[in-house]
Amino acid sequence: MTNNIESKELLEMKEQLSLLIKKLDKETIVNERMIRRSMKEKADRLNRRLIMEIIVCFIMIPFFICVLPNLSKVSMPFCIFSAGFMALAILYNFYMYIRFCPRKFIEGNIIEARKDTLNFKKHTLRWTYFIGIPFLVVYVAWFVYEKMQYYQGEILKMVLVSGLIGLLIGGAIGINIFIKDLRTTDDILRQIEELEEKTD
Repeated sequence: MTNNIESKELLEMKEQLSLLIKKLDKETIVNERMIRRSMKEKADRLNRRLIMEIIVCFIMIPFFICVLPNLSKVSMPFCIFSAGFMALAILYNFYMYIRFCPRKFIEGNIIEARKDTLNFKKHTLRWTYFIGIPFLVVYVAWFVYEKMQYYQGEILKMVLVSGLIGLLIGGAIGINIFIKDLRTTDDILRQIEELEEKTD
């Protein structure tokens, strides 16, 4: 009789344990889906930023070639140099857009997703430090030189001050985007680590 009661209790405990394991498995699956969805949303945000930059650069190229020479006293080589940078930015952003696939964060291999995110971060840093900043230095120096050819005295000061204000505003926007991109990639990488810990 005692053995029957014990075996009955043991069966009940096994059933409860089995139910608990199933519940935990379901929670793990739900958590994994939520993390993957969150990563995809962040990756989508990065891709939308790439598309926006492509659109802005496409608009800026005709502006530099057709509008700026008539609007402001700058030489055509300066305008071509500026438009050339925009064309290079289009190619870079398009390359990044093709390489970085948000869909992988939902249905793909997490190792590939990590690799893509690390590549995105690496290329963002390289572009900024080796292309973006050097271009900006040359652009500012050339802009000052161009204005010095046409203006003098107080007018030159006004033109340079207004140019400096524009540079500061543009620089603040650029730095903000740069920091946000790095923060987003770091967030994705942290979530990938969290996901790997849950699946181990």
